[in-house]
Amino acid sequence: MSYVSDDRNYTDPTQSGIGSTTERAGDLTGEPPVNEATNRDVAAKMANLLEGLQFPATKDEIKSHINRKSPSMGNRINDVFEAVQNNLEDGIKYDSVYAVEMATGLVEKKE
Repeated sequence: MSYVSDDRNYTDPTQSGIGSTTERAGDLTGEPPVNEATNRDVAAKMANLLEGLQFPATKDEIKSHINRKSPSMGNRINDVFEAVQNNLEDGIKYDSVYAVEMATGLVEKKE
């Protein structure tokens, strides 16, 4: 039996991604953005896949978590898994989804 998340942010496209109704935190506070997604679709998918992961987490823990959450997404996670596999370093603990996305190059700080 495969694991299928009951997390509404993961399974309900109206709760996350391009079609979501949630605003960016800066839109609510009036602050300008301090970072920018280099690939918004993959960054959103990664954020959804990493939801529920206990941080700090190592590369292996992150890959394991993605594999547990991926059955309901099929092979549509290959881009996320490749970003993790090719860009995260072994032995380092990442303390948030943001840190993982920065390390994978999916988010960069605006200058």
